Amino acid sequence: NSQGVFKDQARYLVERQDGDLWARVLNNENEFKRNVIDQVVQTALPESKNPEEVSATVKAFMVADLPNELIELLEKIVLDSSEFSGNKNLQNLLILTAIKADQGRVMDYVTRLDNYDAPDIAQIAIGSSLFEEAFTIFNKFEHHEEAVEVLLTHIKSLERAAEFAERVNQSRVYSKLAKAQLEEGATRDGVYSFIKADDHEFFLDVIRAAGQADLYEDLVKYLLMCRKKIKNQTIESELAYASARINKLAQLEEF
Repeated sequence: NSQGVFKDQARYLVERQDGDLWARVLNNENEFKRNVIDQVVQTALPESKNPEEVSATVKAFMVADLPNELIELLEKIVLDSSEFSGNKNLQNLLILTAIKADQGRVMDYVTRLDNYDAPDIAQIAIGSSLFEEAFTIFNKFEHHEEAVEVLLTHIKSLERAAEFAERVNQSRVYSKLAKAQLEEGATRDGVYSFIKADDHEFFLDVIRAAGQADLYEDLVKYLLMCRKKIKNQTIESELAYASARINKLAQLEEF
C-alpha cells in the first residue's frame, strides 16, 4: 500500500544521507512531500541508532527551510524516549527553532529539557522578548543573579523579585533587588534589602535616599551594619546625625 511505500522511501532517505536527494524530496513541487515527511518523523528517524543519519536528516530539514516540520522531527527524537533524547545539540536546536518559528512551545521545552546551553538560550529568549521563558531557564539552572535581573529589568516586577530574593536568600540577589528598590522609590524596602545583602558598597546612595524619605531609624540600622564592615568618616558622621534625628545619639556609644 501507499503508506508502506512512503515508509520505505523515508527509511531509504535517512540511510542514504544524500543532501541532493533530500532537497528533491523536500521541494515544494513534490506532491508527496508531506507523506514522506510524516514517515520520516513517525518511523524512519526514530528507528535510527546512527547519529550521522540523524544529523544528515536534521540538516536536510534546515536547508529546506522547514522549521515547523523540523520541530515535529526534533520533538519525536528529543522529547520521546530515544537514543538521542539527551543530545545537547538537538535540545538546543529544538528550543532555538521554536523561538524563531513557534514561540508558544518554548516554555514547555525549556521546562521539560535539561541538557541545553542554558545561559546562551536564555539570552536569545530575552532578545526575542520571551522574558518568562528566560527567567524560567535561569531559575531552573540556578543562575539566580541573572534570573532576578530578568524580573527587574524586563518583567519589571519588584514584588516577584522580592519573593525570589527571599526564596534563594543570596547576597548578590538581594543587592540587585535593593538597588532597583531604591531607584523605584521603595526606599525602606531597599534599605532592608541592602541589610539582608550585607552590602555596604552603595552607602552614599542609601544615605541620600533615606534622608530624603525621612527614614532615619532604618538608616541607623543600615549604617550600623556598614560600620562593622568598613571604617569611614562619612558613615560615622551620618550615623551620628541619623541617631540624633531619632533621639538615640546617647545610645550610639553602646554599639
